[in-house]
Amino acid sequence: MRSLGIGVLLVVAAAAAGAAAAGQVVTDVRKSCQITVPADWTSKLGTAYAPGGKVSATVHGMRAGQTFDAGKQLTQQVNKPITVLRDDGTRLIYTMDGGAVAPGKHGWEVVANSTPVCTLAILYEGAGDEALLKQLADSLVPAAK
Repeated sequence: MRSLGIGVLLVVAAAAAGAAAAGQVVTDVRKSCQITVPADWTSKLGTAYAPGGKVSATVHGMRAGQTFDAGKQLTQQVNKPITVLRDDGTRLIYTMDGGAVAPGKHGWEVVANSTPVCTLAILYEGAGDEALLKQLADSLVPAAK
């Protein structure tokens, strides 16, 4: 019986750790696209903020029927690419400058080939945490219905 109790305790602890690692879901204002951010972040109107405001992530869903290529083109007009990190049939990811919106910050822009086409603008101070940036980029999907 004692080993059964320890086994149950380990399963419960693992489940709790998994839930904490999973973070929280943030949707765009139309609830068409979503990202998953760490549990200690705050969010408002489709933008999630890391503690201390050093990183922000804004999720957006494009108009219904808009193609991936049109979404890529529009996004690149608004947030000019510096370096393309990935451009294949599933995602466009590139670095960008924070510009007038976030002077002194750097950024990543992500466009996902989904229905609807989803975009994500990540702004950060300093060098940025590449693992976190990739995690945010990979979490961009259409919102769960």
